[in-house]
Amino acid sequence: MLLVETRDEGPAQEMAQPFGTVVFRGVTWDLSHLRPFVFKTEVAEGLDVSVLVLFSCHCFTKSLRWDERPPLEIPDDEYYVDDRERRVLCERRYDLSRQFLRDIVTNLHARRISLADDRRQNFMTIEHVDDGKTVVYAVFFEVEKDKVRKRLVLRVQSAYVLDGGLTKRQREAKKIALTTLLRNVLNGKPIRA
Repeated sequence: MLLVETRDEGPAQEMAQPFGTVVFRGVTWDLSHLRPFVFKTEVAEGLDVSVLVLFSCHCFTKSLRWDERPPLEIPDDEYYVDDRERRVLCERRYDLSRQFLRDIVTNLHARRISLADDRRQNFMTIEHVDDGKTVVYAVFFEVEKDKVRKRLVLRVQSAYVLDGGLTKRQREAKKIALTTLLRNVLNGKPIRA
């Protein structure tokens, strides 16, 4: 896979810092590792495709229901609010995303990818990391055709530690090569588990 960092593959707002300034307990978080980028790869002989990679705020936030505190006890400055949802800043997700996420995504061609959800085209890859102890860091993503340009969009939906480890279905899921995944999306063919 040829990785090409670029600033001219899409509208300026796509390539800019999408999350603004985030401050957690007085510390400004550097979210530059979650800036969109584009890579090009060959999906069939002589057929290269550009893939725009986007990250969601779920890579550094968690749902209110996963916070051990009652919502009224969560300080206002620990909330992350965008035009779609309200979530809680998560230091663990942020730290792991800084250490591992961009490298995981840029090396998807060499990683085990599996279908994460049978009901929709949602994929995952995992990394065993040392977070005080060895844990499973899972990255969930989807790939779709860009509605405006002739390229694909890989959207990292979330990345977090699977505290209970992999489910039986996740352990037994078949491997999907990134090239096959991208080619199928490009041709409108669903991936079967």
